[in-house]
Amino acid sequence: MHNKTKQWALLSITYTLISINIYAGTNMQTYNQANKNTHLDNTQQAGSFHAKDKTGTPVILEWQKATLFAPEFLDTMKKVWPIACAAYTPVEMNFLRIFPQVVGTEPYYKIFEPLFKDGVDAIDWSKVETVVQESLKPHFIYDTSTWGPEAFTLFGKDICDVITVKDQNTNTLLGFSTFMLRDSYAFGNIKMMHFAVNPTSQNRGLGKLLMSSILKINPSIKRISLHTRTTNTTALKTYKKLGLTKDDNPIMDYPTNLEHWIFWEYRVGKQNNLEKIADMIKSYQ
Repeated sequence: MHNKTKQWALLSITYTLISINIYAGTNMQTYNQANKNTHLDNTQQAGSFHAKDKTGTPVILEWQKATLFAPEFLDTMKKVWPIACAAYTPVEMNFLRIFPQVVGTEPYYKIFEPLFKDGVDAIDWSKVETVVQESLKPHFIYDTSTWGPEAFTLFGKDICDVITVKDQNTNTLLGFSTFMLRDSYAFGNIKMMHFAVNPTSQNRGLGKLLMSSILKINPSIKRISLHTRTTNTTALKTYKKLGLTKDDNPIMDYPTNLEHWIFWEYRVGKQNNLEKIADMIKSYQ
């Protein structure tokens, strides 16, 4: 595949991953002029909160606003990659086991074709796991200098809220989430792109803190949109418990195979589940 074609394919797939483009070196003036929707009613660019997980362990939620390929965004993506790898790999492996037919029919899975060419029964799944991780890594660690100006023209105004959760006592990174604001979104709408908690730190309520904290960062949010694999049963149960419902009018930034993804939305004020959690999150002093 031609290099430029690869670049645009990567950009498209990165958005698909519950996840992009380039703008290194954003300054405050460029950020504030991006558009009225990209920061809603909060012009602060970074901050932190403190909270406790279900076990009573104190955690710190740190957040920042950045254009998608600003240096601080790139740096954070590198830091969260190990957690993303640990969380996303089993989800993608399960998806491929249930829908092996995507290999050979969808361009993104072309890299897997040599491993699937002799049929499902002959697949070496340990090798598939390695390729899954190799295919995920460029969505978190990449060199924006290889991208052309067309990318900034299309996505340069996109603003991302990046949130990480750490153990307050050890400063260990436990999980992260990213939320996207684009020119095309209606005011009050935001889209969750990445969402992962280290598997060793799951079942502590950290995901709820990560999702609800966006309401503290941007109080004018009215609707959170996201999508997940149809095969990700753990996430599906979690979203239902949080009060998310199936989204019949999803934010579609790119063509999506609806057989493989489920779109969800959270309407602020309808269930109040996230609002109650957000009320327990306090500004960190």
